[in-house]
Amino acid sequence: MRDSTITVGIMGVFVLVCLLLRNLFLPIGGTLLILQLGAVTCTILFARVNGLIAALIGAFSFNFLFTEPFYSVRMTEFDDVINIATFLVVAILTSEFTAFYKRQQTALRKAQLQANVLRSVSHDLRTPLSTIIGSMETLDTYYYSLPEDDKRELIRGAIVESRRLHSYIENILQATKIQNDLLIAGREEVSVKLLIENVLIRFSNPRIVTSYSGHVRQIYASGPLLEQAIFNVIDNALKFSEQDVLVKVVSDSKSTTIAVEDSGIGLKDGDTERPFMLFSSSRDGDVGTGGIGLGLNVARGIAEAHKGKLVLESLTPGCRAIISIPNLSAKSS
Repeated sequence: MRDSTITVGIMGVFVLVCLLLRNLFLPIGGTLLILQLGAVTCTILFARVNGLIAALIGAFSFNFLFTEPFYSVRMTEFDDVINIATFLVVAILTSEFTAFYKRQQTALRKAQLQANVLRSVSHDLRTPLSTIIGSMETLDTYYYSLPEDDKRELIRGAIVESRRLHSYIENILQATKIQNDLLIAGREEVSVKLLIENVLIRFSNPRIVTSYSGHVRQIYASGPLLEQAIFNVIDNALKFSEQDVLVKVVSDSKSTTIAVEDSGIGLKDGDTERPFMLFSSSRDGDVGTGGIGLGLNVARGIAEAHKGKLVLESLTPGCRAIISIPNLSAKSS
């Protein structure tokens, strides 16, 4: 309904332009081209059906306002009949070609995503797998000769890398769902405070400092997904800062906001959008502390799936990431 309303508005503007230019002796062919441009614009911006609606509006407007007898649906000139028929045919073909182009772009985006995932799997998942395999093989080969402390260290290292591997795979799966518009999560009443406590347990890092302001309400959301989004944002802050990471939760009647602040290297050139690009990493090849460029992209996708948002703000020094989730009812969520 919203797209259709905007389509009518756009065509109204183009018709008004034609009426104004008619007083400047705009030829009838020019009127048709301007109306055709309006129909093409609606097709590109919205779905194919909106392009067809725009074409019908353009054809009716051309007939009613720009052909004799004016302000009538009758046409007495054969050339006008040919012009309006050509207009409709071109509009329909344009909508079909645009729909085909959009399908091709979607297919190309999916192919690029698959290629990026394969590169990510072959490069970034190799390190934790190698560590796990090496630790287990060492433990298996030298089990009876190793001191107990070394055994526990090998096991702890394998567990840490297993969790890292699990996080990578989870983010890849969620990123794939987001890119293919498949992120449909069941909602239930969840406690934001409990989600953050679960994240703190997963990190077990004393550098994370939390604070709460206002009555922290329960919200309707997918608990596991929202927890993953919070985890990704905090994990990103910990990677780029050696100081404490502040997690501030503010809740009011309209929304719950989770702000994660760090005092690390901050945003390169103050760019608040580049970190959200899929597979965008701060690393230079194999050098650097950045991840595989999935965490923030996935976190934003999860926030938007909950009708919320995730934005970055540049600090001096550091960065602030703000997750905002509206306090929706079970029906509206």
